[in-house]
Amino acid sequence: MTKPAQARNTCPHCGSYARVRYSKQVTPIYREGAIECQNADCGWRGKFSFEFTVTLTPSMTPNPDITLPVSAGVRATMLAQLLRESS
Repeated sequence: MTKPAQARNTCPHCGSYARVRYSKQVTPIYREGAIECQNADCGWRGKFSFEFTVTLTPSMTPNPDITLPVSAGVRATMLAQLLRESS
């Protein structure tokens, strides 16, 4: 069985693996935290922010409190489906 792909953070300076030290959920679509390079010769540490910005596939169980824009491609597909159904 194939292992699922995992996001791998890299140091912006040396390109080595950078490990997330901690993160906290600020809102349902926004997270921030600290990250550090694992290359002992580099030693860089920094902060990061992670935000969901657009919907690529609509949820089958949407949260009414979340409003994310729908991508242009999804919007076009949904509009085409509505037009077909109304014809």
